[in-house]
Amino acid sequence: MDGTMNPSEIYSRSFAYIRSEMGLDRSLKSDIIVRTVHATADFDIGKSLVFSRHFEDSLQYIRDGKMVITDINMVYAGIPGHSKRKCFINDLDVIEEAKNSGLSRSYISIKKACREYPDAVYIIGDAPTALLSLLESVDRESCYPELIIGVPVGFVSALESKSKLLAFKGNFITNLSRKGGSAVAAAIFNAMEAYIHVY
Repeated sequence: MDGTMNPSEIYSRSFAYIRSEMGLDRSLKSDIIVRTVHATADFDIGKSLVFSRHFEDSLQYIRDGKMVITDINMVYAGIPGHSKRKCFINDLDVIEEAKNSGLSRSYISIKKACREYPDAVYIIGDAPTALLSLLESVDRESCYPELIIGVPVGFVSALESKSKLLAFKGNFITNLSRKGGSAVAAAIFNAMEAYIHVY
Protein backbone atom coordinates (compact mmCIF):
# COMPACT_ATOMS: atom_id res chain seq x y z
CA MET A 1 0.00 0.00 0.00
CA ASP A 2 1.62 3.23 -1.15
CA GLY A 3 1.30 6.44 0.83
CA THR A 4 -1.44 9.05 0.46
CA MET A 5 -2.31 12.26 2.26
CA ASN A 6 -6.06 12.18 1.59
CA PRO A 7 -7.88 11.21 4.81
CA SER A 8 -10.95 9.76 3.09
CA GLU A 9 -8.79 7.60 0.86
CA ILE A 10 -6.70 6.46 3.81
CA TYR A 11 -9.84 5.32 5.63
CA SER A 12 -11.41 3.57 2.65
CA ARG A 13 -8.21 1.79 1.64
CA SER A 14 -7.43 0.77 5.22
CA PHE A 15 -10.94 -0.61 5.74
CA ALA A 16 -10.79 -2.46 2.42
CA TYR A 17 -7.43 -3.96 3.34
CA ILE A 18 -8.73 -5.21 6.70
CA ARG A 19 -11.90 -6.68 5.13
CA SER A 20 -9.80 -8.50 2.54
CA GLU A 21 -7.26 -9.83 5.03
CA MET A 22 -9.95 -11.10 7.42
CA GLY A 23 -12.54 -12.19 4.84
CA LEU A 24 -15.22 -9.88 6.22
CA ASP A 25 -18.56 -8.90 4.69
CA ARG A 26 -20.65 -5.72 5.18
CA SER A 27 -22.57 -6.89 8.24
CA LEU A 28 -22.64 -4.88 11.45
CA LYS A 29 -20.43 -7.44 13.17
CA SER A 30 -17.86 -7.17 10.38
CA ASP A 31 -17.98 -3.37 10.47
CA ILE A 32 -17.24 -3.44 14.20
CA ILE A 33 -14.31 -5.79 13.69
CA VAL A 34 -12.94 -3.59 10.89
CA ARG A 35 -13.07 -0.40 12.95
CA THR A 36 -11.57 -2.11 15.98
CA VAL A 37 -8.65 -3.48 13.98
CA HIS A 38 -8.21 -0.10 12.29
CA ALA A 39 -8.10 1.70 15.64
CA THR A 40 -5.39 -0.60 16.97
CA ALA A 41 -3.56 -2.00 13.90
CA ASP A 42 -4.01 -5.33 15.67
CA PHE A 43 -5.76 -8.20 13.89
CA ASP A 44 -5.80 -10.23 17.11
CA ILE A 45 -8.14 -7.68 18.72
CA GLY A 46 -10.66 -8.25 15.94
CA LYS A 47 -10.37 -12.01 16.25
CA SER A 48 -10.97 -11.88 20.01
CA LEU A 49 -14.31 -10.00 19.82
CA VAL A 50 -17.39 -11.76 21.18
CA PHE A 51 -20.97 -10.66 20.48
CA SER A 52 -24.18 -11.62 22.26
CA ARG A 53 -26.74 -13.26 20.00
CA HIS A 54 -29.05 -10.25 19.67
CA PHE A 55 -26.62 -7.35 20.08
CA GLU A 56 -27.99 -5.72 16.89
CA ASP A 57 -31.27 -5.08 18.73
CA SER A 58 -29.54 -2.20 20.55
CA LEU A 59 -29.19 -0.26 17.29
CA GLN A 60 -32.67 1.20 17.73
CA TYR A 61 -31.81 2.52 21.18
CA ILE A 62 -28.71 4.22 19.77
CA ARG A 63 -30.65 5.49 16.75
CA ASP A 64 -33.14 7.11 19.13
CA GLY A 65 -30.31 9.05 20.78
CA LYS A 66 -30.75 7.55 24.25
CA MET A 67 -28.22 7.90 27.07
CA VAL A 68 -24.73 6.43 26.81
CA ILE A 69 -22.48 6.09 29.88
CA THR A 70 -18.69 5.84 29.60
CA ASP A 71 -16.26 4.77 32.29
CA ILE A 72 -13.61 7.34 31.41
CA ASN A 73 -13.35 10.69 29.66
CA MET A 74 -11.19 9.28 26.86
CA VAL A 75 -14.09 7.08 25.74
CA TYR A 76 -16.48 10.01 26.19
CA ALA A 77 -14.29 12.17 23.93
CA GLY A 78 -13.99 9.32 21.42
CA ILE A 79 -17.72 9.20 20.61
CA PRO A 80 -18.48 12.86 19.75
CA GLY A 81 -21.25 11.92 17.32
CA HIS A 82 -23.55 10.88 20.16
CA SER A 83 -24.71 13.98 22.00
CA LYS A 84 -26.48 12.27 24.91
CA ARG A 85 -23.56 10.82 26.83
CA LYS A 86 -22.16 11.12 30.34
CA CYS A 87 -19.08 10.20 32.32
CA PHE A 88 -19.13 10.53 36.12
CA ILE A 89 -15.46 9.79 36.79
CA ASN A 90 -14.57 13.38 37.77
CA ASP A 91 -17.71 14.21 39.75
CA LEU A 92 -16.80 15.64 43.15
CA ASP A 93 -19.00 13.19 45.05
CA VAL A 94 -17.40 10.28 43.20
CA ILE A 95 -13.90 11.55 44.01
CA GLU A 96 -14.81 12.03 47.67
CA GLU A 97 -16.45 8.62 48.05
CA ALA A 98 -13.51 6.91 46.38
CA LYS A 99 -11.11 8.67 48.74
CA ASN A 100 -13.12 7.70 51.82
CA SER A 101 -13.85 4.11 50.79
CA GLY A 102 -10.54 3.14 49.19
CA LEU A 103 -12.43 1.93 46.12
CA SER A 104 -11.56 3.10 42.62
CA ARG A 105 -13.30 6.10 41.09
CA SER A 106 -14.25 3.89 38.16
CA TYR A 107 -16.07 1.51 40.49
CA ILE A 108 -17.89 4.32 42.31
CA SER A 109 -18.76 6.28 39.16
CA ILE A 110 -20.50 3.29 37.57
CA LYS A 111 -22.53 2.73 40.73
CA LYS A 112 -23.68 6.35 40.47
CA ALA A 113 -24.47 5.93 36.77
CA CYS A 114 -26.58 2.86 37.50
CA ARG A 115 -28.63 4.82 40.02
CA GLU A 116 -29.30 7.62 37.55
CA TYR A 117 -29.42 5.76 34.21
CA PRO A 118 -30.05 2.06 34.86
CA ASP A 119 -31.10 1.27 31.28
CA ALA A 120 -28.39 3.16 29.37
CA VAL A 121 -25.78 1.83 26.97
CA TYR A 122 -22.62 1.32 29.04
CA ILE A 123 -19.20 1.58 27.38
CA ILE A 124 -16.31 0.34 29.51
CA GLY A 125 -12.98 0.87 27.79
CA ASP A 126 -10.44 1.35 30.55
CA ALA A 127 -11.05 -0.03 34.02
CA PRO A 128 -11.89 -3.65 34.87
CA THR A 129 -13.26 -2.33 38.18
CA ALA A 130 -15.87 -0.36 36.21
CA LEU A 131 -17.07 -3.48 34.43
CA LEU A 132 -17.12 -5.48 37.68
CA SER A 133 -19.08 -2.68 39.34
CA LEU A 134 -21.61 -2.70 36.51
CA LEU A 135 -22.04 -6.48 36.61
CA GLU A 136 -22.52 -6.35 40.39
CA SER A 137 -25.34 -3.86 39.90
CA VAL A 138 -26.85 -6.07 37.19
CA ASP A 139 -26.76 -9.06 39.55
CA ARG A 140 -28.50 -6.97 42.21
CA GLU A 141 -31.12 -5.96 39.63
CA SER A 142 -30.40 -2.27 40.20
CA CYS A 143 -29.09 -1.85 36.65
CA TYR A 144 -30.38 -3.30 33.38
CA PRO A 145 -28.26 -1.89 30.54
CA GLU A 146 -29.57 -1.83 27.00
CA LEU A 147 -26.07 -2.79 25.82
CA ILE A 148 -22.71 -3.32 27.49
CA ILE A 149 -19.57 -2.69 25.47
CA GLY A 150 -17.00 -4.11 27.85
CA VAL A 151 -13.41 -4.00 26.67
CA PRO A 152 -11.27 -2.92 29.64
CA VAL A 153 -7.52 -3.33 29.32
CA GLY A 154 -4.88 -4.59 31.73
CA PHE A 155 -3.23 -7.45 33.59
CA VAL A 156 -5.36 -7.37 36.74
CA SER A 157 -8.99 -8.49 36.36
CA ALA A 158 -9.39 -7.36 32.74
CA LEU A 159 -9.86 -10.81 31.24
CA GLU A 160 -11.69 -12.01 34.35
CA SER A 161 -14.24 -9.18 34.18
CA LYS A 162 -14.87 -9.86 30.50
CA SER A 163 -15.39 -13.54 31.21
CA LYS A 164 -18.05 -12.59 33.77
CA LEU A 165 -19.76 -10.44 31.14
CA LEU A 166 -20.43 -13.57 29.07
CA ALA A 167 -23.10 -14.55 31.62
CA PHE A 168 -25.03 -11.28 31.07
CA LYS A 169 -28.43 -12.16 29.64
CA GLY A 170 -28.75 -8.86 27.74
CA ASN A 171 -26.86 -7.41 24.78
CA PHE A 172 -23.08 -7.14 24.98
CA ILE A 173 -19.87 -6.88 22.98
CA THR A 174 -16.56 -7.81 24.55
CA ASN A 175 -13.22 -9.39 23.72
CA LEU A 176 -11.65 -12.34 25.48
CA SER A 177 -8.19 -10.91 25.89
CA ARG A 178 -6.20 -8.68 28.23
CA LYS A 179 -6.13 -6.23 25.33
CA GLY A 180 -8.73 -3.51 24.98
CA GLY A 181 -8.82 0.15 25.90
CA SER A 182 -10.54 3.43 25.16
CA ALA A 183 -9.80 3.40 21.43
CA VAL A 184 -11.29 -0.08 21.11
CA ALA A 185 -14.41 0.87 23.05
CA ALA A 186 -14.96 4.03 21.03
CA ALA A 187 -14.35 2.19 17.75
CA ILE A 188 -17.02 -0.38 18.56
CA PHE A 189 -19.63 2.25 19.38
CA ASN A 190 -18.70 4.46 16.43
CA ALA A 191 -19.06 1.47 14.11
CA MET A 192 -22.61 1.01 15.35
CA GLU A 193 -23.43 4.70 14.86
CA ALA A 194 -21.91 4.68 11.36
CA TYR A 195 -23.93 1.59 10.46
CA ILE A 196 -27.13 3.37 11.54
CA HIS A 197 -26.39 6.29 9.22
CA VAL A 198 -25.74 4.01 6.26
CA TYR A 199 -28.60 1.57 6.72
